[in-house]
Amino acid sequence: MAGLLIWKTYDLQFNQAERITSWGEQHRLRTIYTMGMRGNILDRTGEVLATSFSGANIFADPSLVTDPLREAEILAPILNMEAEAIAAKLSSPGQFVYLQRTVNQDLAELVEELDLDGIATQQASRRHYSLQESASEVVGRVGDYEQGISGIEAKFNDDLLGSPGEIVQEQYPGGRSIPGGISKIKPAVNGADIRLTIDRLMQFEAARILAEQVDEVDALGGALMVSRPRTGEILAMVSADRNEEGNVVVGQQNRSLTWVFEPGSVMKGLTFSAVLDSGLGTPSSVTSVPDRLVIYESEFSDYNPHPVLDYSLAEILVKSSNIGTIQWAQRLGSEALESYLRNFGLGRLSGLDLPGESAGLLEQARNWSGTSLPTIAIGQGVSVTPIQLLFAFNVIANDGLYVPARLVSEVVEPDGDRWVPPSTVNARRVFDEEVGVLMRGILRDAVRIGTGKRAEVPNYEPAGKTGTARKPLPWIGYGEEESQYKYVAAFVGFLPASNPEVSILVVIDEPSATIYGGTAAAPAFKEMGEIAMRRLRIPPPANDPEPLEAQGPEAGGPEVRLASVGVGDD
Repeated sequence: MAGLLIWKTYDLQFNQAERITSWGEQHRLRTIYTMGMRGNILDRTGEVLATSFSGANIFADPSLVTDPLREAEILAPILNMEAEAIAAKLSSPGQFVYLQRTVNQDLAELVEELDLDGIATQQASRRHYSLQESASEVVGRVGDYEQGISGIEAKFNDDLLGSPGEIVQEQYPGGRSIPGGISKIKPAVNGADIRLTIDRLMQFEAARILAEQVDEVDALGGALMVSRPRTGEILAMVSADRNEEGNVVVGQQNRSLTWVFEPGSVMKGLTFSAVLDSGLGTPSSVTSVPDRLVIYESEFSDYNPHPVLDYSLAEILVKSSNIGTIQWAQRLGSEALESYLRNFGLGRLSGLDLPGESAGLLEQARNWSGTSLPTIAIGQGVSVTPIQLLFAFNVIANDGLYVPARLVSEVVEPDGDRWVPPSTVNARRVFDEEVGVLMRGILRDAVRIGTGKRAEVPNYEPAGKTGTARKPLPWIGYGEEESQYKYVAAFVGFLPASNPEVSILVVIDEPSATIYGGTAAAPAFKEMGEIAMRRLRIPPPANDPEPLEAQGPEAGGPEVRLASVGVGDD
């Protein structure tokens, strides 16, 4: 017996020492894990767009629940749930089930005070979005376990996430802390804050304006963007869709980055920028323009029949003549037009690096057919995204300089360090400054006396271009009968024309009450422009340039048409 006791003592002291020590620590030491709060997402002025609050998850270990029905009846009024639903969870197999997630701390403490068998709480956080759906496509959302699943929440998830901490305490068997016992604290670290270029008020107003306009023209959806051309800052980015019930909702998807459409006559602003920069003509250069033209057995025509007229280059753009645009594009050539369009940003990603962005579709010139040059010059046969189109017009506003898009102003670390995320796209010159000055004047007249009259913002001389493009349909091209035709209406421009401070794009998908860019999209530009000027406190320009000596069609009315190839125009 003495030998057995000696051997057992040796075994416990040397062979099982680690196991016994570990068992003792497990019963004597308690580790409480703490979570760093997820960083805030802020607008350009520091207003909160997304923030986190301390909360808790309420869960159960069904294997420890002694009376599921009784506990369910106690919890039901507190959790505002049906007792049967709670009882079903408490009776489920396994050792873990959530009863309610991300509740406030007061509710969690009330549940803890009940001291029910198998019921416990754990620290968690609640994410709150101040603009709700109005900014969800930009800000994004988080899923389970604080992981970003869309938008900025996803792109900057690693920066926003905090680092967990832990508290180790030595305690008596009953759970009370031992005075003077082991106590170690590793503090949690909060995540970084992300400051966006988005303006909270303009984002909210853009969502309202777009939703109302889509509803007004009985459209399928649309997109609205606001930016500052000089810096590339995006001030608002909103999309609208109709849900299954037919109601207009915003923030379901970021159509500004993912929607690919044929732009129609707004493309003419890019085509004539290229023509002027190539030295082929000046705004006063005159061309004899017929009302129709046959190219490779396809007939192109202006909307209203007319005799051969002498139009200046500027008048062609203001009147939005298809035939005149095609004639100038033929002088420019396919390779040159493609090169300019790519420098404008078409066929390329914006550099925002957000999930799901499309690069659009711009075929290389060597793959163009005989009718590709005339159709692409007037905005058909080429597909763009809203952000590509807006930033292409920003080039005109910037007198030929392409400035990449910016959505994040800075990242502010918990220790106060600040850094700006680098862009994957560099600024570049697309055309000479003199061309930008000329184009701004022509596009100003396109609003004043052309198809964009309803985009006029009093005292601020906006410049821009309307577009109405027939929409390609699955399997049947653009449609063979008028009843099959679907359209995309657009207006894109900037203001003031003499010194552009803000650029705005409005694109409406399948409007039916009116199909033209001048009536379906331009009114939303006008309202958004007025709000932007007030919000940014931009004074009206001192000088208002005289319009060209030209008479344009009434605002919103159709002035040109492309026949036989199935394309409509604004």
